[in-house]
Amino acid sequence: MPAHTIARNRWPIVVLLVTASWQIRAADPTWPPADPGVRQSAELDPRRPLQNESRLSVVEPFTLALVGDMIIARPLSQAAPVAGFERLLSVIRGSDAAFGNMETTLIDTRHFNGAPYPFDGDWANVSLPSVAADLKAMGFDLVGRANNHAMDWGLEGMRETGRHLDEAGIIHAGSGENAALARAPAYYDSARGRVALVSFATTFRPTSEAMPPHGEAPGRPGLSALHLTMKVHVREVAMRSLAAADCALNSRSCGALPDSLSLGGTRYVLDARDFNEYAPDTEDLAQIGRAIREARQHADLVIVAVHSHECRWDCELRPGPSIPGEFLKEIAHGAIEAGADVFATTGIHNLGPIEIWHGRPIFYGLSNFFWSDIQEPVPHELFQLNRSMLAKTYEHPERATDYDLTAPLNASSFATEYTFQTILAQVTFAHGAVDHVTLYPVWLGYGENLRTSGTPRLETRPQQVRAIFGQIQERTAAYGLPALDLSVQSGVATLRPPRP
Repeated sequence: MPAHTIARNRWPIVVLLVTASWQIRAADPTWPPADPGVRQSAELDPRRPLQNESRLSVVEPFTLALVGDMIIARPLSQAAPVAGFERLLSVIRGSDAAFGNMETTLIDTRHFNGAPYPFDGDWANVSLPSVAADLKAMGFDLVGRANNHAMDWGLEGMRETGRHLDEAGIIHAGSGENAALARAPAYYDSARGRVALVSFATTFRPTSEAMPPHGEAPGRPGLSALHLTMKVHVREVAMRSLAAADCALNSRSCGALPDSLSLGGTRYVLDARDFNEYAPDTEDLAQIGRAIREARQHADLVIVAVHSHECRWDCELRPGPSIPGEFLKEIAHGAIEAGADVFATTGIHNLGPIEIWHGRPIFYGLSNFFWSDIQEPVPHELFQLNRSMLAKTYEHPERATDYDLTAPLNASSFATEYTFQTILAQVTFAHGAVDHVTLYPVWLGYGENLRTSGTPRLETRPQQVRAIFGQIQERTAAYGLPALDLSVQSGVATLRPPRP
């Protein structure tokens, strides 16, 4: 199920698609270079220079379809038809490769030997095992696994999900039995070239990240994580209130207005404006950069995926769609310098900005593609954590079904039109770079019953089409990025790289 508002900003995830022709170099000091640097070129075969392995080499034109979060509980391609769904599937199936973020666990609860681990009042997303084969039938080839719901059903759920995806022939990356496997690229051999996927998350639940062994301490299975350190920048009026609270509670910050202070586990910094600052862990970046370089050397086109909920400011408290944190620009640009062809972010449940940087598209928020409100079974703990809400909502809360619990949770977090408005992006590569990006507007059926709500369909209503593309343009401007060269014809948008 979609992440609950309380937890929505806790665990970020990012998706990168990598197929570049450049060596890795730092776009920002926080991104360590992955290129080992050649000291003695005589030690290398002159007919096989390292830079030869860094070229986009798919058969062109090559098309890559990308979608956002896939929160899908049951097979949908053979369900009662939803008008416009098949049109989207024709685009996915017609692409040379297709990617999405797998934000659920595939288990058969009748024979499952694990247990659910919901966190902070959030859902433990669950799907039927047959969803894997259904996604393959829809045309999906690669999925990212690194996200805040990867461990909803523990290690057993992570492992069983991997087995079902393997059986269906879907390539997946971002989780594994140890840190090296979670970081490692995974490869899909398409008819027109080998595609690599690197998946990692900035938003994840505590202890869900994979760890390497250290001395006598063993490693840990889990997901590929990029740790962040957050500072909240606030203006003087807020800092004065924080200082007063720190003085009253901790006998600190009682004199002159401090430049910074820590309160409730959060670091606050005095500034002229309000925003969240995120500093990525350089060791994690170095490991991810190495994975991108490795992917580049072993594939014709590389996808790197990040799942990220972190936003610029006030994700839970401010109404309206989220704008991603500024740090993602540095991560995206560094990844492209490292060789990425596409950087795709999932996690924020609304459309985000788009940028074409050095001829490579960056999606800062692909929103949701499947949004299943049918989530069953729901663990008992979720009912415990929401007893007061159930008592407030229902005369007889003890009679509440799983969806009776889901309904008010969704109403408090996702009762918005923009949660159900999204896109299917198709990137076309030609002449060693992106030629154009086609954006298909998508509607997820907000307000329909559970059998059809959350199922994507091509949006054809003119006003809604304009709203979807308008959101992308507005959020691109709000993120401080150049205006997009976006042309709309017959309800579909075409985005072209800026002219040199």
